[in-house]
Amino acid sequence: MSESMARVDARQLKGFIHRILSAAGLCEANAGIVADSITTAELFGFHSHGVIRIPHYIKRLRIGSLNGNPDIRVAQQKGNTAIVDGDHGMGHAVAFFAMQEALKLAENGIGFVGVKKSSHFGIAGYTAIQAVAKDMIGIVISHTDASVIPYGGKKPAVGTNPLAVAVPTDREYPVLLDMATSAASLGKILVAKSKGEQIPPDWAVDEEGIPTTDPQKVKYLMPMAGPKGYALALIFDILSGPLTGALFGKKLPLMYGDYDKHRELGHFIGAIKIANFVPVAEFKKNVGMMIDDIHDTPAARGFDRVLIPGEKEYLTRLQYEREGIPIPSETLKELHASAQELGLPFPFPVA
Repeated sequence: MSESMARVDARQLKGFIHRILSAAGLCEANAGIVADSITTAELFGFHSHGVIRIPHYIKRLRIGSLNGNPDIRVAQQKGNTAIVDGDHGMGHAVAFFAMQEALKLAENGIGFVGVKKSSHFGIAGYTAIQAVAKDMIGIVISHTDASVIPYGGKKPAVGTNPLAVAVPTDREYPVLLDMATSAASLGKILVAKSKGEQIPPDWAVDEEGIPTTDPQKVKYLMPMAGPKGYALALIFDILSGPLTGALFGKKLPLMYGDYDKHRELGHFIGAIKIANFVPVAEFKKNVGMMIDDIHDTPAARGFDRVLIPGEKEYLTRLQYEREGIPIPSETLKELHASAQELGLPFPFPVA
């Protein structure tokens, strides 16, 4: 049976995340960015990268494998490229810093920033959409520890290695692609596990490399679209690792396992200045025409209408801002326990 849900106010949640991470040792400036990123993930419906991860972050902050007060800095700049050293800080804040640098570089047209010494950064889309307000296209690529079997293999060799692209439009929402190169993220499997639900048969395999629908039996993840997802994951690993000077592939410490080690993740973050190609208004108008053409496509059986990437997240945000964000009762209990350990009041009801 699916677990019961509680509805929480987005502003209250953001404030609580800020307080609990600060109490766990994260500096105020970074706590604000991380709280905004996690709350945005929840509002978009990416619950797999939301508050469910907070106990994990607190554990790493306490152990010291996440640096609570990092010196995030530009280590190198050449032309329209740079390398950012994240000093083992929380990836949300490191990636945010790197995107700001990419946006500065892109004032000349394009800017690409490699990141090293980072960690898990939540949803890639949060970093990508920072470019939209500047009338730029944001591109975010990352890797993570090897948890996905390569096409034709039975043991993991690549990570869930995500891609996000955010594109300004003439609508209230951008075109926003935010995807893992695995059939599903580990976070989605954790959510299914917490709700007592089964997963689709093409998401993951068990210890023997056999597909399973039981999240309790999941050992490794499967790539999306077979060889295509695997190949993309490998390319994204190259851009995030060998190109940035970060670790890569099987050399990356495990997120859930190597708690005493820094994650050593890399990212590849870019921005494209639209005005250097075509006038911004013309670009947005043409993208809007593309959106209209997509919306005019007849819906297939089982669908109400055709959406563009990012539209579902926009509609979900509007709904959750009205009704509150749904959070599993079990997750709230874990957050309550973490708050108690840190001596913080808990603003939400616990069943």
